[in-house]
Formats: sequence, C-alpha cells, structure tokens
Amino acid sequence: MRLFSKLVLAGILAVSSAIAYNPLDGVKAQKAEALKYVKKFVTANELKKWMKQDKNFQIVDVREKSEMLAGQIDYIETIDLPRGVLYGGVKKGLLKPNKTYVMVCRTGHRALLAAATLNKYYKFKNVYVLKGGIKAWIKSGGVVTNGLHLGPVKIQLTK
Repeated sequence: MRLFSKLVLAGILAVSSAIAYNPLDGVKAQKAEALKYVKKFVTANELKKWMKQDKNFQIVDVREKSEMLAGQIDYIETIDLPRGVLYGGVKKGLLKPNKTYVMVCRTGHRALLAAATLNKYYKFKNVYVLKGGIKAWIKSGGVVTNGLHLGPVKIQLTK
C-alpha cells in the first residue's frame, strides 16, 4: 500500500510540475538579463531619420543568411553577421567598440541578445536595437532589398 501511495504522489508531482512549466519562461529570463546591458533602442521611424540625416552608424543584421534572403534594410552600411558568429566578427575587427551600431533581427529578440553580448563582454557603448526588428521596419513602410542585392524592393506585410 505504501508503494502505491508513493507512486500516486510521484505521478501527481510529475503532472503538476509539467503543467507549471512554461517554455517562454526561459525566453523571458534571457530578455530580462539582456535588458541589464542594453539601454538604447531605436524605432523604425527614428532609424529612417538617422538615414536621412546621414548619421554615422552601421546596421548589423544578426539573422541567419537564409533569413536575410527574405529581405534586408536597404542601407549601404550594413554588416551581415549572424548572432552565432558575433564573437568572430569582433575578433576579426568587423565590429569596433567606438562605433555606433543598430542591431537588427526579425522581431528584435536576437538583436537584443547580440547587443547585450557586445555591451557586456566587449564593452561597446553605442549599440542600439531596432524595436520590433525587420518586421517593424517593413510595417513602417521601410524599404528592404531582396537579400540578393539586386536593388530595393517594397514589401508589404499581409494579414
């Protein structure tokens, strides 16, 4: 009888812990940690103003190459550097601590993590994150290239 009670209790605990598990908890924890190191954000409209003002900055697209083929912000000073190889980009001198960067990904989450890495480990000071990522850029009417560098293409989001 005791063994049966222990098995029932173990089953209840297993089910209750499975119900309490939320896979987004890890994402929330990552974001909270990254926000300790990133305080600079730019909206799509602000980024357009920076481009018109010819502000001195580079865009760093941290998406994977296959994602970049779907479209990139049409800006001459863009570096394609997936988040997984960010360290190599710093070590090779592609990114320098004294420059201004705008990190871009699909929605802003990976860009936030990449910016936190640059700020925390490499002591960069002027790293911004594009709020809402490339999706927000397109929604704001921003021009993107088709990723094959064949010229600017206007892309509309469909509902």
